[in-house]
Amino acid sequence: MAMLFFHFLFDLDFLGVVSLDLFEGAWLVFARITQFLFLGLVGASVAFSSRGFQGQLKRGAIIFSLGMLVTLVTWIFSPENFVKFGVLHFIGVAVPLVLLFKGKPLLALIAAFFAFLWGEWLLTLSVSTPWLFAFGLKAPGFNSLDYFPIFPWLAVPLVGLVIGEWYKKNQPQVLRPLGQISPLTWLGKHSLWIYLMHQPIFIGALLLIF
Repeated sequence: MAMLFFHFLFDLDFLGVVSLDLFEGAWLVFARITQFLFLGLVGASVAFSSRGFQGQLKRGAIIFSLGMLVTLVTWIFSPENFVKFGVLHFIGVAVPLVLLFKGKPLLALIAAFFAFLWGEWLLTLSVSTPWLFAFGLKAPGFNSLDYFPIFPWLAVPLVGLVIGEWYKKNQPQVLRPLGQISPLTWLGKHSLWIYLMHQPIFIGALLLIF
């Protein structure tokens, strides 16, 4: 829900309906919280899933392929800053990688720590080759509407995996009432398709109105 709200604000600004500075101050904090929740739940879903490595590899390949579809569509409509390695590309890669740490919470947290540090360092570098952006190494002039490099972002689903495994083991009751709210469970069960379809719906509606 936070992702939908933030993207709607982004579209309002992107299309010039209103002027919003979404990447400073309180809005930046909201954006980061949304991203951490979104990708943390990716790790938690691996904890809850019964799929083995082949199953998660197949799932990741499907999600990555949908990310490439986003790349194609954004290249058609915005060739100067189309999505090169967005959240779906990242999730497609992260899902099988995170599975390797399932049942190893300490190792997962150590890996998350180093993924974050390594990624923060890589983001300070600039390289001449344009093909390493997936790892966080950007060439001068790199642009992408949506960008989630493997480092440092792999840290977030790794932490989500640990939290998800703790939740699965301890079954705390505090969130159970939310499971009785049908609209919330519907959103949870259809999150991938909602992610794919919400932007065309938002942008189409805004273009029709304004």
